[in-house]
Amino acid sequence: MTDHKARACPVYLVGAGPGDPGLISLKGRDVLRQADRVFCHPQISPALMRHLNPGAEWIPAEVGSMSTVEEMVQAVVDGERVVRLVPGDAFLSSSAVEEAKQLAARGAGVEPVPGVPRELAVPVYAGIAPGPEWTVRRYGETEEPDWEVFASSPGTGILHVDRRRLTEAARRLIGAGVRRDMTAAWVEAGTCVEQRVWTGTLEQVPKASQGAEEGWLILGEAVQNRSFLAGFEHKPLFGRRVLITRARGQSASMVRKVRELGGEAVEFPAIEIRPPRNRAPLDAALKQLDRYDWVVFTSVNGVKYFFRHLKRLKLDVRRMHRARLAAIGPRTAEELEKRGLRVEVQPEEYRAEALAESLRSLVAPGDRVLLPRADIARKLLAVELERIGCEVTDVDAYDTVPGTRGVREVVELLKKGELHILTFTSSSTVRNFVEALRRVEDHWKPLLRQVQVACIGPITADTAKESGLRVDIVAREYTMDGLIEALIRLPRMESGRGRKEDGT
Repeated sequence: MTDHKARACPVYLVGAGPGDPGLISLKGRDVLRQADRVFCHPQISPALMRHLNPGAEWIPAEVGSMSTVEEMVQAVVDGERVVRLVPGDAFLSSSAVEEAKQLAARGAGVEPVPGVPRELAVPVYAGIAPGPEWTVRRYGETEEPDWEVFASSPGTGILHVDRRRLTEAARRLIGAGVRRDMTAAWVEAGTCVEQRVWTGTLEQVPKASQGAEEGWLILGEAVQNRSFLAGFEHKPLFGRRVLITRARGQSASMVRKVRELGGEAVEFPAIEIRPPRNRAPLDAALKQLDRYDWVVFTSVNGVKYFFRHLKRLKLDVRRMHRARLAAIGPRTAEELEKRGLRVEVQPEEYRAEALAESLRSLVAPGDRVLLPRADIARKLLAVELERIGCEVTDVDAYDTVPGTRGVREVVELLKKGELHILTFTSSSTVRNFVEALRRVEDHWKPLLRQVQVACIGPITADTAKESGLRVDIVAREYTMDGLIEALIRLPRMESGRGRKEDGT
């Protein structure tokens, strides 16, 4: 094996935390943002991909593979910024420490970035406060605690157990002197949306496992805290992993709200927003901004790119002094009002048909109307205004192109049944999502049988149905807040079945 001289840029060994992607440290997040290649343990949620730059590569890789070590070393030699992402805290994992030694032996420096340890976060998310005295041990294929020492340790006992050994662990603890009626908890998938918690006595523990490969057995009076400290599992979106298909840069607020409500947000930007390929029509319209009677905005993106192009052309917005403004939706109106502009027309229903109806009594034949919109926007509004006799300039303020990054990770989540809700905020997100699935998975429709679909409005819902998707709920108010409210109302689907549970 060829060794290499140490390089200036090390391999960053980042602890991703216990499972909840929101528990990665700020330094870990910042390191991911600067990465060229991320070698990621398969257990880690692809939700962390949201922190990567567009050119970075996400590579699933088990810890302990020599081929992975060599690949990381070569990437460092090639001058790439390499991140090794592992669960929990890397230096609490013997296999991750061994991998770090192998990297160092081959001349690739290692810089650790600590993560939240699973042995502390799991009890906390389960509503169990370990207190100042606690003991952690592991019982698995290659590790076994000194049962008598563990049993006699003061405070809270925390044992990481392979599920197959749970019955044996309980038997060994009782044999070492732990009371049969000792208060106990068994936690599976701790800190994740699949988290399951059982409480009872040590003697009853063998009946607790629900099928996870591993879990945490917690012993002691601290377990009783759960009755008043458990909150994670009572949040309205707990147990749901939600796919967000909005363009990157627009999804932050929805990601935050899903997480605040107990769900996990996984981003797959089905569209990317870019400046228009052909800027000439837009530039010509902006240079004649003083001739328009109306400027109509149909999206937040339309407003943002309108002003971005004004700045690029070094044009003063006061050229628009004679124009009256109309907007679809409160967010679009807010974006204009933040710039000191007053919106005169904003229909109660947030769709082009309603705006056309609202404008019908206000515009007159011969009025000049500017529509700065997406390249793929529906033409209905322009057609209706032209029927009235308006002179409509319909120009592309921005282009929407299909996004593809992360689709394989989405397919893997679907195959494992770990994605529960798909959200769509426009017809283009629907079409691009389906097309991305088709490109990597011939039999994509069966993957969606156990997944629910939520749409921001009826137009998006119609597109979803035309694309072969079953729509479970449509937002009452066609806004992001309306879509979040719809997710809360969406009845849960029974595990492994196509029916929904009763309730809200």
